[in-house]
Amino acid sequence: MSVDVPPPDGASLNQLPDGDDSDSLGDLGRRGELPGTEQGGALALAVRIGDLLQSSGQSANDTVVTMRRVCQAYGLRRVQVDITSTSIVASYMDVAGPGALGGQPVTSMRMVEMAQQDLTKTAALNRLVTDIRNGEPLARAMERFDEIRSARPPYPSWVAILGNASIGMVVQLLHTANPVVLALAFVMGVALNRLLDFLARRSMPVFFQQLAGGWLIVVVTALTSWAGTWGWTSLFHGLAPTLIAVGGIVQLVAGMKFVSAGQDAIDGFYLTATARLLQVLMLTAGLVAGLVSGLTVASRFGFYIYLSSNIPTSAEPLRYAAVILAGVCFMVGAFSDWQTIVLTAGGSALAWFGYTASQAAIGGMVTPSFIGALLSALVVTMLVRRTPRPGFAIVNGALIGLVPGMRVYNGLLQMVGTNVVPAAPSQGAATLMVAAGVALALAAGASLGIYIGRPVGDRIMKVPQTWIRRLAS
Repeated sequence: MSVDVPPPDGASLNQLPDGDDSDSLGDLGRRGELPGTEQGGALALAVRIGDLLQSSGQSANDTVVTMRRVCQAYGLRRVQVDITSTSIVASYMDVAGPGALGGQPVTSMRMVEMAQQDLTKTAALNRLVTDIRNGEPLARAMERFDEIRSARPPYPSWVAILGNASIGMVVQLLHTANPVVLALAFVMGVALNRLLDFLARRSMPVFFQQLAGGWLIVVVTALTSWAGTWGWTSLFHGLAPTLIAVGGIVQLVAGMKFVSAGQDAIDGFYLTATARLLQVLMLTAGLVAGLVSGLTVASRFGFYIYLSSNIPTSAEPLRYAAVILAGVCFMVGAFSDWQTIVLTAGGSALAWFGYTASQAAIGGMVTPSFIGALLSALVVTMLVRRTPRPGFAIVNGALIGLVPGMRVYNGLLQMVGTNVVPAAPSQGAATLMVAAGVALALAAGASLGIYIGRPVGDRIMKVPQTWIRRLAS
């Protein structure tokens, strides 16, 4: 959705009317609603590209860099870009020539709304930006952007739905290999996915979406526990309520957004980082509110369900399989191609190897998380450098198994208590501090790995070309 900002009294401000989200750049051009200069059109294109990148989950810093590269390719040298968690503003002073003082500032603003990730669009957008820097005409670039924006996903939506719904099931492998628990986690994952989609389509605030998700988890857990008391449902007998609920909880906990907030803070986008952190807290608070209220209501009907913060762990081979499959499911849910999925699987294995190896050597959680994220981000960035692959998404998918989502949930649950266990604010605060440390370590490791991987990847890419030139001479 675009917003037209009226110029203040006495100011000279040209607002680019981007129109509604449903309007393509071609439609706006045919209606005469795009600026007549190439610089103005380039600014409108750059803002649209930034909007699509932000909606796909890219960091604010990388989005700003990409937008400035597009603007510079079309002669806009001093473009000011400001990104928050919900908006993008770009401004350019269109001067008449060297030493001119009567320039007209041109400003474009768009509201960013998170949408379903489609990483094939992100890869196509990266190719477009590369071609723009190599001289792609503005008119053709706008046509290609409209084609990318309106392109259909590479495979049916139900495949992505199953991918997203399977994340809770595969994360269960970190704690148990019980097939009944895994099957319940998958069914719960599909139900949660459809419930959240239903509520989102009706513009329900995300806090209440999480609240409803928490209720659904309690209902499934209560029904399973109740069925386990009857002889004809022996499959459910003896199943721990915590293990039943953990798959749905992992699917709803916003652990990756916690890491993204830390990364934006490291990159210097403090306003965006603060907004994302508050979003994480509201999402998690909604989930905890749903669980606590649901457990209270369940106890009124005689279902005393105990959700413990201490969850058992599986053997190491299963844990490797869990983190790799979690990354794969994440990428399938984001409409990735098979090469991107394979890279994410490899990055997940590297991240877990770095984490477990360093934890065995030095102990703790924060430093091993940093090392695991650094190793994965470094290797992934070197491999995808100078390719259209969405490196940021691959790194994010590779870190799914390390995000402290469960610790955030446990900390808040300990602070507010349940119908069985009283509140322990000091214990909950300590758990949340550890979760914050892990999230910041993951963000720092990913940022540093990407920072080092880019120049190293550039040098590696030059090695084959150097040897070819030597052989040719």
